[in-house]
Amino acid sequence: MFKVFLAENILRNIIQAESQRPNNSRSDLFKILKSAKNLYVAMDTPDLAWIKQLKDNFGLVADTTRTEYIKKIPAKPETVLKNPSSLFMLDIPLAEAKNIQIEYGVMCRSGQDINISSLIDINDEHTTDKNEPLGRGWDTVLDSVEPLPSNALILTDRYLFKTTNAKYGNGFDNVRSILTELLPRKLNTTYHITIIFDKDSIDPLYNFQSIARRLNGIKEEFKRPYPITMEVLGITDKNDTYHNLHNRRIVSNYFVVKMDYRLAAFNKTVGTVDQTITPQVLFTEDSLNRHSTAPLKTMEQIISTLRKFSNSLSSPYTKHDSYYYAVNGEWMEKCISIRNRLTK
Repeated sequence: MFKVFLAENILRNIIQAESQRPNNSRSDLFKILKSAKNLYVAMDTPDLAWIKQLKDNFGLVADTTRTEYIKKIPAKPETVLKNPSSLFMLDIPLAEAKNIQIEYGVMCRSGQDINISSLIDINDEHTTDKNEPLGRGWDTVLDSVEPLPSNALILTDRYLFKTTNAKYGNGFDNVRSILTELLPRKLNTTYHITIIFDKDSIDPLYNFQSIARRLNGIKEEFKRPYPITMEVLGITDKNDTYHNLHNRRIVSNYFVVKMDYRLAAFNKTVGTVDQTITPQVLFTEDSLNRHSTAPLKTMEQIISTLRKFSNSLSSPYTKHDSYYYAVNGEWMEKCISIRNRLTK
């Protein structure tokens, strides 16, 4: 899921600066590069000693395909969408990097500004009391992750539509509030939303088709200058995906929001249940120092589960009656593939 793509001269500068520091005081960026499972560099020089150093220290292997991909990004910035949860550090002006970040919803940095502090979690927690107000509701809870670039979103809670009563957590009201905070004002591509719930655990006043239509109606309320795809997946306990999506989560390109009990957490600003809600970005200081697990792991688990489901759909053994599926309010008898780019 998370990858790092960077220009060779930027990596050289980082290594040169870090080599002057003792191991225990090296920067978070250097630790991210060292720990990244997928690190790609646009190589400019066939320096065998340098390539060996990168292999020994970062596990890098020369890859001409990735070099070409990175070098073409300034001319074809839309290609960053092939890797929507990645960090791009390119040899381009500050304004150009900022524009790529805004236009395509990915984390992009110029070599002139390699600050990646927004990827390091500040460990915020928000604990709600049932029937008691908490700040501005979702507006308060999502403040720490709202500024991050984004082009996709996954919301999963089996019981999201279990009740129509706002006091106990109306799913539609909460989805609307979450999208209000997280949909970017500007984007130069389609925004992908996937909402997953148990189709058999819904209020009797609902059915899957009415939920899908209503979610699409909520999507249409947002007058954004870019298209939005609303993908809705109703699962049952006959599907393996059901058992792997027990936890309530909001997942985007660079953050995850964890709920103890209920995604339908608010009636406006009032808590619907006693629970703790924790927004987290990709890494924590402790995880970079190998003392704990990075929040990235939770994101990978959710996305991997959805990707596995998507890949299984072409199998002749898949039971297509174990789920319901709709796109933009239109119910489909069979899902061919999950469209959300985070699963690609």
